Amino acid sequence: MISARWAGLAAGAGVAVVVGGATLIGPPGSIVDDHPEVREPVVRSSLVCPYVDGEDAGSAELGVLALPGVDAAESAEGAEQPPITVRALALPPDPENPEATGDPAAEAASEPLVSIAERGVPTITPVETGAGTSYAVTGQGALAPGLAAEQSLLLQEVDLRGVSTAACTAPRREHWFVGASAEVGRRGRLVLSNPTDVPAVVDVELWDEAGVIDAPGTQDVGVPARSQRIMLLDALAAGSVTTAVHVQSSQGRVTAALEVRETEEITPQGMTYVPAAVAPRRDLWIPGVPGSGQRSLRIVAPGNTDAIVQLQVLGVDGAYSPVDQDVVTVTAGTVTDIPLDSGTDPAGIRLQSDEPITGSIRVVQATDGGGPDVAYTSASEPLTGPTPALLSRAASGIASTLLLSSTVQTTARVTVQTLAADGTVAAETPMELPPGATVPVPLTAVGDAANATVVVVPEAPGSVVAARQISGADDDGALLDLMPLVSPTIEVDVPEVVGELPDVPEPVESP
Repeated sequence: MISARWAGLAAGAGVAVVVGGATLIGPPGSIVDDHPEVREPVVRSSLVCPYVDGEDAGSAELGVLALPGVDAAESAEGAEQPPITVRALALPPDPENPEATGDPAAEAASEPLVSIAERGVPTITPVETGAGTSYAVTGQGALAPGLAAEQSLLLQEVDLRGVSTAACTAPRREHWFVGASAEVGRRGRLVLSNPTDVPAVVDVELWDEAGVIDAPGTQDVGVPARSQRIMLLDALAAGSVTTAVHVQSSQGRVTAALEVRETEEITPQGMTYVPAAVAPRRDLWIPGVPGSGQRSLRIVAPGNTDAIVQLQVLGVDGAYSPVDQDVVTVTAGTVTDIPLDSGTDPAGIRLQSDEPITGSIRVVQATDGGGPDVAYTSASEPLTGPTPALLSRAASGIASTLLLSSTVQTTARVTVQTLAADGTVAAETPMELPPGATVPVPLTAVGDAANATVVVVPEAPGSVVAARQISGADDDGALLDLMPLVSPTIEVDVPEVVGELPDVPEPVESP
């Protein structure tokens, strides 16, 4: 949850006052004109990293950074600044072992995984827990604005392999995902987490290629305070080839994440998180499409009218419409899977529709003689300000690349800063993106670090969408991950306080 500094509300706002024949509805116009909303730094930020580790083998990490150089709220004189904390949420109930179920109150009172007292210093912490749990990352006061976190898992085992990352997100009332499958061998796990101190209740809607899925147990789903709940997609939508998921809260707020693991009989076929997509709209940007692999575009049209969608590829030389794929039709209330040929260079995708839609792109990367890995990128918001990528693996045969796509009709300018372990800027690369073009930026770690930590700074908010690609190979096959970048919240709109009641009209005497 992200909250702002609220000193009060204008007296009488939203209240009808009747005195004789005079009526006021809401604050007078003069109050609104003289006391507009102002931008203020947030004073509390809470993010959730979904289901970190959960495997006996593998390399799991959790990265946290409070962006350097951002304005923070003024602290009360003499008040102590609390650190950023990372705490495990309660484990979900285990019907086979009820005594092992975590207690929310006990989890909340437990020692944090890590505490961070400084702004601007990236902190990367190994996570080792066979149980697997979500972690709540909380910053208050001067450490709340620009708080970002990310998780990563690398598995190179015989029965499960792949690389997956996920941005840690703030609790919201609504989440959308397009991707995953409930076919045999494809397991989707919907992780609902509640880092707040009050219970939450959500409804889960699902669609597939045939239409709306009427799945039992998806309405009025309770998520206790300071805990998480896991729902298996293959149980809710058995046999569906491609799905869309909508999580909507009717009480409280939650975070949501959708993890995918695929096998063919006992042979691993990859694992990933499906990044959350923007809510359905008529104009979408999907960053981070690799120049290789089997790529497919998945679009959901949740309304009652078929959607006519125009498709553009944001290539290295600018935007163009692919042959025979420039216009596609998505049947109302279904998910459509479209094989995508976006060329041999990295790209972004723009979708313009006459009906609200949202979507993602599934990528399967294979090597000769080895197994594949799977990854998704999803429709994303353009960057609104400085945006970090924390766990960009750049060692042991694995490389990371930023894929930056312009969303404007003029040259878009961005700066990519590479941070050292102490938070100083070790390298700074200014970039110019031609209109509608995608530019790849290889990432290099500083010194002997295993990860590159970078901050993307757009010159103009809303001019760029971005994603990070992690790719590599080992003796057993390909490794691939895609993660759209999400700008952290720095400021919020806050109404200015009105110090006294507005004048009240004199009563009107009855004739």
